[in-house]
Amino acid sequence: MKKINPKIIFIAIVVVALIGCQKKSDLSDVLSPQDELAPEGMEEAFATATLYNDSLVWCNDTSHNCSQTFIHYCDSLYHQHSDEYDTHHDNYSHNNLDDDHQQGAVSQHHHGNIEHGGEEDEHHGHNQEGHNEMNGLREVHKPYHPI
Repeated sequence: MKKINPKIIFIAIVVVALIGCQKKSDLSDVLSPQDELAPEGMEEAFATATLYNDSLVWCNDTSHNCSQTFIHYCDSLYHQHSDEYDTHHDNYSHNNLDDDHQQGAVSQHHHGNIEHGGEEDEHHGHNQEGHNEMNGLREVHKPYHPI
């Protein structure tokens, strides 16, 4: 029985890896107008939900004498904007290279990285970081939710 040369195995692996890395993605590299608007809506909904949740946290200190009406008002608006985040997320197609939900080797998006000029710009998709922030806010909200 003949031994297989390890160099041939190595070269074959390298060739297969290079061919695989050259594969063109079926994901779009351009965001649709809808996909451009949805992350903006998610960011606005998150910021507004945070504002109303911060008001609830502030009202938790009894020295601030917040009325139950005001507390329920803030809670209602928190939930409205939390739900709005989900609505905007549902409107996002997740079918582009700027979406880091794609877990394959094809997606190379890293939020705020050099691929976006080193800074946030207006033409990138959303990412897992946004989900983590919203989930974190929802956890923070739980103890302040009025009865």
